[in-house]
Amino acid sequence: SKGIGCPIPESQNGVMISESIIRLSVTGGLIATFVMLEALRPARTSHMTLKRIGRHGGLAIMGSVSARLALAGGLAGMAAFAQGQDIGILNWLDWHPWIAIGVALIVLDFSIWAQHIALHRIAFFWRFHRVHHSDLVMDVSTALRFHPLEIVGSLAFKAAVIMALGAPPAAVFAFEILLGAGALFTHANIALSPKWETRLRFALITPALHLIHHSPNPIETNSNFGTSTNLWDRLFRTYRPTPLAQTPMIGLDAWRGDADQGLGALLTNPFR
Repeated sequence: SKGIGCPIPESQNGVMISESIIRLSVTGGLIATFVMLEALRPARTSHMTLKRIGRHGGLAIMGSVSARLALAGGLAGMAAFAQGQDIGILNWLDWHPWIAIGVALIVLDFSIWAQHIALHRIAFFWRFHRVHHSDLVMDVSTALRFHPLEIVGSLAFKAAVIMALGAPPAAVFAFEILLGAGALFTHANIALSPKWETRLRFALITPALHLIHHSPNPIETNSNFGTSTNLWDRLFRTYRPTPLAQTPMIGLDAWRGDADQGLGALLTNPFR
């Protein structure tokens, strides 16, 4: 690879194996950490059960398998391919590698923020994204609750952005790690101290801010779209620092029955 080497092998097969192992290790470690913090400093009553873990874990496994079937080499592998074939804007520009990585991280983060808005505002996409929002409580396992077809659609979108941008493989690899870590943190049922809540809110989406996004009230749902940073929400005026009610509800009013929360019901939800 030209520029800064990606911390993963250059062959697409090697990229797939190394990326999967590292991401799985980081994700597993973060989930264990947040589960422990949820037990020590819960923001709300815990509803974590084996049934809940199995349901959301099942969705995550199906989503991961679907993503690998759709793009065997992963997004970092696609970035390596684009770099090798000199495809994409950043591969055409003679910029310092660190600048290219920085630009790629910013563009990718903005793209995910914009994609999140599209998931809410385009009815067809919302059918799949509402599987995530129909959770009636919110904890770290909610970060795994996505319909497999939404995962594949998101993968296609990110792949298109990466190819058009010519994002460096190292930037793509780092961004995927940060994106996963941000999703786990913002959904975690942990109570931050007022001091740290204020500090982190300066630039980041905290669990309390993301809780507002999971409200059934459309005014609140259509706010705080960021996965990690709140900068885009502040810039485009979709940032909401406080809920409308002192104790905000979670979930969607149309999907509150027990029959709506099973694994089979979640898989068929977009078609009902």
